[in-house]
Amino acid sequence: MMAIYITLGVVVLALFGFVTVFAAMFRHAAGLDLPSRGWLDELSPDKYAPLSRLFDPADIASLSTHRGYTEALGRKLASARRRAARLFLSELTADFNRLFRVGREMLAHSAVERPDLASLLFQQWFAFHAQVLSLRIRLRLAPLGFAPGRPGEIVETLARLRSELLSVPAAA
Repeated sequence: MMAIYITLGVVVLALFGFVTVFAAMFRHAAGLDLPSRGWLDELSPDKYAPLSRLFDPADIASLSTHRGYTEALGRKLASARRRAARLFLSELTADFNRLFRVGREMLAHSAVERPDLASLLFQQWFAFHAQVLSLRIRLRLAPLGFAPGRPGEIVETLARLRSELLSVPAAA
């Protein structure tokens, strides 16, 4: 009977955690300064290309063949790469939140109803933040042997939203 209460407590805490994280992300997205349309034109998902290289295990495998390599050095390098990946993710999240805010402002100032754009904004926001949360969890679990995976989907989500917003005519 005690195990049921413990399991129920863990499930409730996990749900509360997810709701809190997503609410905080949405609140954070709303508090950013609105960038200009020029920022949208200049934003390039290519600036996050190095993020994928941080997850490539080939570098550490190659390093391990050199004389003087130790497991401690490999762990230190992997840790530094995870730290750099978290910094990239923070910057990527800030850009996505600005992009999301631009989309919301476009909706608010549009002369035409755009339920398709509103739906796309929500879907992309949810997908992006779920992917980022998943990657952050995997980065934390990586020292335990869990592979963090590739961040390509996260950058693609940013690129899709940017592309969709660029196709929206500027408000008059």
